[in-house]
Amino acid sequence: MIDIHCHLLYGVDDGADTIEESVEMLKLAREQGICAMILTPHYRHGMFGYPREVVESHFLKLKPYADKLGVRLALGTEYHVNSGIVEAFRSGRCKTLAASHYVLSEYSHDSEFSYLYQMTQELLLHGFIPVIAHAERYACMAEDIDRADELRRLGAWIQVNADAVLGLEGRGPKRYCKKMLQAGYVDVIASDSHGVKRRACHMQQCRSYVEKKLGDGVAKRLFRENPSQIFEE
Repeated sequence: MIDIHCHLLYGVDDGADTIEESVEMLKLAREQGICAMILTPHYRHGMFGYPREVVESHFLKLKPYADKLGVRLALGTEYHVNSGIVEAFRSGRCKTLAASHYVLSEYSHDSEFSYLYQMTQELLLHGFIPVIAHAERYACMAEDIDRADELRRLGAWIQVNADAVLGLEGRGPKRYCKKMLQAGYVDVIASDSHGVKRRACHMQQCRSYVEKKLGDGVAKRLFRENPSQIFEE
């Protein structure tokens, strides 16, 4: 499996605090069958600053541990969308997913769909491919699952969290994810893990669930084939 959204990089946001915790998260991921990961520290104005030099330094310190475990690492950003998003990625201040054209795009719970649509268009216009992070969290998306398809028709990808699929984030998100998966509107499932105990990685459990409900072909597409396109771009 390939995990394109996690907060395993230590000391840069609300994910792992120490390199020791990052290594434990790596071990857990490898035990579950994850062979590649994109570390996606938050950027959110006024909350998470994405200190690029610290991000890059900590990544280089962590990489040998990942290499030893057989986990391929890359950097990205979970960017809380604002008007400066295009410039942030064009300038290199924030990292696209694995140095590709894909951008992990996060919104507020109460963002209006018109804003998601507008900013998706803006990113696509400038050559980026938005990956809508944990789509199950946005009220405007839950109102009508076909809105996900509207964004996908523009060229965006839809990502949902493994915990939401499994029901660990509540009944509402689980119902939404079930409908989305049945409709074929999900492009990738990721862990969005933040620690070993708190918001831990449940990718293996989720893959087994998806295989049981929708078949091996769907599971391969969501956990391996589609995410690999980002690494191989």
